[in-house]
Amino acid sequence: MTNVPNGWQAFLDDNDRVYFRGPEKQTTYVHPMLGLIPKPWHLKVDRSLPNPCEYYYNTHTKERSKKDPRFDEDLMNSKLLSVSRVVRESATLTKNSIGTLEKSRHSHIQNVDIRNQYKIVHTIDGGDGGLGGMNGGVHVVRLKATGALYVEKRFKKDALQTWKGKLGVGVVEILITHRVKHGGLAGYINAFIAPDMVHPTNASLYLEFCNLGSLDDLIKCYAQRLGTRDEARVPERFVWHAIIGLCDALSYLWGGKSFITNDKHRGSGPEKGWKPILHRDMKPDNILMRSRSENTSKYPYLVISDFGLATDDHQQGSGACGTSSFWAPELLWNPPAMTKRQLPNFPPNQYHTHESDLYSLGASIYNLCKPTNVSIQGIHWQGAFSHFNVESFPNDPTKRELWFPSQQCRKSDLYISTFYSDYLRETIRKITAWKPNRRGAAHQLENVLLPTVIAAGYDAEEFSLSEALPVWAIKMHDYHAR
Repeated sequence: MTNVPNGWQAFLDDNDRVYFRGPEKQTTYVHPMLGLIPKPWHLKVDRSLPNPCEYYYNTHTKERSKKDPRFDEDLMNSKLLSVSRVVRESATLTKNSIGTLEKSRHSHIQNVDIRNQYKIVHTIDGGDGGLGGMNGGVHVVRLKATGALYVEKRFKKDALQTWKGKLGVGVVEILITHRVKHGGLAGYINAFIAPDMVHPTNASLYLEFCNLGSLDDLIKCYAQRLGTRDEARVPERFVWHAIIGLCDALSYLWGGKSFITNDKHRGSGPEKGWKPILHRDMKPDNILMRSRSENTSKYPYLVISDFGLATDDHQQGSGACGTSSFWAPELLWNPPAMTKRQLPNFPPNQYHTHESDLYSLGASIYNLCKPTNVSIQGIHWQGAFSHFNVESFPNDPTKRELWFPSQQCRKSDLYISTFYSDYLRETIRKITAWKPNRRGAAHQLENVLLPTVIAAGYDAEEFSLSEALPVWAIKMHDYHAR
């Protein structure tokens, strides 16, 4: 029977048409992963055969086909004729293939509001400050012409306004997301900035929909089982899968190429004319997971999201930004800041770098291997806190705000258990080294990371049954049937 996510089942109605039942007992003919089948096609099963098989049935012509009509080029083009060319182009880019992305051409950023081409099916954040003060709302939306799901990020007017001669942070986020093309980075679909970039008052960014939640969700699922009979560890093969793909994405931000996974790019230096990009907010919450559309024994895609603090303007002195709990050690105060007035800034002569981005990624990976579930001084630390020296958490509540952005709150050596290989343990120690000159940046791993994975025996993408991520660890977010 057709491949469906965990919690879903496929059934046949009286006419042998396939329908689906979800975890909340809802029923629909819309596939929970692939979406709506274009009219007049139905998915059916031929039960007259010794081995019943699926086929697509055209209710008008009576034609049978093994080919999924969702991906029929002629049908897709005809369905999309009612929308703009740029939407047509973005709607047909569906794969995380780096080669495909490098050859593709992103649709232009438009100067007219295109929200009427989408329907909101779920609100992730209403724009009331939950996911950032400049955010005007984050929604899962459906492109009306195709039924495909995307994420729309709306921007408040303040986020779009030019400040001190520089583009607004919302405009910068749209421009950077539009510029990057890498399978490990949140996929640009479409955007508009209206009426123009000089005096913008309204804007939205449309991104690929990652239906499996974040790395933070995954870490919390494992953390909840610590100390119980159901305690488990993330499979090492998945950890390597995350390291390789995400380090390659960071190396791309530095030089515009896949320095880790493409041997043609190793040692070649940055792409001519490329302006290096700093993410500046790497953390498990900003690493999203997306299921593969085909039935496969490969892990989900992992993508770095949220370029709201990213910059390709490397003039320093803009103040502290990002999530302090994942700042690199050099960005933390030592000794702790004397007063709260110091906290809007990093320590003198310190600022985000490609080395600090790598540390933040490394700390996220460390917590994937070693989540936390402890209570100290009445506070429950559950999830991605293992890089913290929680035993040093101050008794005095007035000192806690100064403790978080200080080196006192961190462990200096992030050492995972012997459950994992020495290769993985030393790789994590390398990318979380306390000193940035010992840590380096992601692109500097270009000649060592893949050989290390091969030596560890985890270079194959396919995993065995024992290496699969368990059902309880994956949070499927499905909105197709809404």
